[in-house]
Amino acid sequence: LVCIDAAKFCATDALDLTQHPADFVSLSLYKIIGYPTGLGALIVRNEVGHLLRKRYFGGGTVEASVSDGSFWRERQELAERLEDGTISFLSICAIRHGFQLLNGLGGIKAVHAHVTALAAYLYTEMTCLRHHNGAQVCWIYGFPEEEGGGGARGGK
Repeated sequence: LVCIDAAKFCATDALDLTQHPADFVSLSLYKIIGYPTGLGALIVRNEVGHLLRKRYFGGGTVEASVSDGSFWRERQELAERLEDGTISFLSICAIRHGFQLLNGLGGIKAVHAHVTALAAYLYTEMTCLRHHNGAQVCWIYGFPEEEGGGGARGGK
């Protein structure tokens, strides 16, 4: 089974599940469009949905139950089995507007380009910082070099 926690990644990049197939993918709408908090998505490949079994139930996730807990019947649809309680309808309505705004700004590709430019700027500025005696202030680890390498790098 392949599980991807794409919450951080999807904030600045497009996830192509044809190139990176997964059985389960979780993401946060807040990190993508900035609102609403508490809403996200769990994308489940149909063939593995039966593997998700809850040990408890609540608010609408079962068709029938007996109060002593000796019997319950789960809902048939996976999403209905996993969604506990009342969903936030007003927050869900806001998602459409958030994606409209994101698309109006050029979509996730524009966000990615902007974040990449900011990271490059920050990298350049931080590696140029010097103490009063000329010693480097910052060492940056892991930022990819133009040649494709990584590692630590100080100033110029």
